[in-house]
Amino acid sequence: MAQLWLSDPWSGDPLPTFDQLRRGLDDVFERVTSGAPRRSRVFPPVNIYDSPEGFVLTAELPGLSADQVEISVEGNRMTLSGERRIEHPANAGKHRVERPTGSFRRVIDLPRNLDPEKAEAVCRHGILMIRIPRAEDQKPRRISVKAS
Repeated sequence: MAQLWLSDPWSGDPLPTFDQLRRGLDDVFERVTSGAPRRSRVFPPVNIYDSPEGFVLTAELPGLSADQVEISVEGNRMTLSGERRIEHPANAGKHRVERPTGSFRRVIDLPRNLDPEKAEAVCRHGILMIRIPRAEDQKPRRISVKAS
């Protein structure tokens, strides 16, 4: 650990001392936070894939069942919403609470070339997977070339 010595404020220029203090604090914070995963405040976290067949979204919803999640599509926007509740023992005090609870709502913009009428959603082991196929007229087609 870096040692910081505060000099006599009356003996000279205090700026080098403050600069040393700032660098020392920066060093401490860097060591404390390096390697620590950054937590996102967006819930649920999602991965979105765009393939030739369509659009695939996966969302992490730990502790939620399929009936606790609502999915709606309006225009080119898909909304995931629901409420996460965690039961606590009635006669126990809280020692540490790290799992967030409450209502959530996440809006995702969709490409316009999809067919939401054919969308499918499955929730398994806390992972929600939504597949929305491309509209038939938007799917890539192979055109064969004929010899003349």
